[in-house]
Amino acid sequence: MPQHLNRVILNGEFRPNESVLNDNPELAKLTASIFALWASIEHSLHLLLTSVLGADAGLAIAMFATLRGQRLRMGALEAAAKATLSLNDFDVFRAAISMVHSAQTPRNYLAHWIWGTCEELPDALLLAEPKAQKDRERELILALERADGPDVKEIINLARYNPATVLVYRRDDLVRAKCDLEDAERIMTALTVYFDRQVCRRASDTSEGVAALREEVFQHFYDNRRFRETLDRIRADQAA
Repeated sequence: MPQHLNRVILNGEFRPNESVLNDNPELAKLTASIFALWASIEHSLHLLLTSVLGADAGLAIAMFATLRGQRLRMGALEAAAKATLSLNDFDVFRAAISMVHSAQTPRNYLAHWIWGTCEELPDALLLAEPKAQKDRERELILALERADGPDVKEIINLARYNPATVLVYRRDDLVRAKCDLEDAERIMTALTVYFDRQVCRRASDTSEGVAALREEVFQHFYDNRRFRETLDRIRADQAA
């Protein structure tokens, strides 16, 4: 797990640097893989909406495409699943989406946080939380505009990035993030098949054949430990 800078090194200083990966091709490849995997998962989310709604998907997909925020899209997809799926299938859906939510967090940091370096950590990619930096900049402006003049020490402190709001990503952290996204991608691919009525109909004209296909696909992602634990927790919460 990535650690905050203040927990990794004492008095470490974050320096913004959008070119931090130019001299670290291994981290650059891992980061590119993370972005590519997330693009594949987003495509699977579109396919999943088609699988869930079947013949009624046309209008919903058109509306889905107009939603820009990831939270809005996931909310719309979950609403469609809840309205369409059986309780058991909705539990499966929720477990898969929970994996996606968990796996996307490092990707979101890489996409939206401020990239930088620390002199003492040449082999790491540092990411600074944007909201914290905006708050810091606002405090800095207020300090500079005080009627009695700015306090030099305060200005120096505010000019530095708070190391408690900076995450340190090393190679193993990015490898773990990539593996989690690979798991989520496999689960999403299996889920689109699990819910796809056309695939089931092509597999067999009998209800027994459809059930066998769904059980085979379900077992494929139930063998994944993280999915299994998430699904078991969802079912346990409902039984409590």
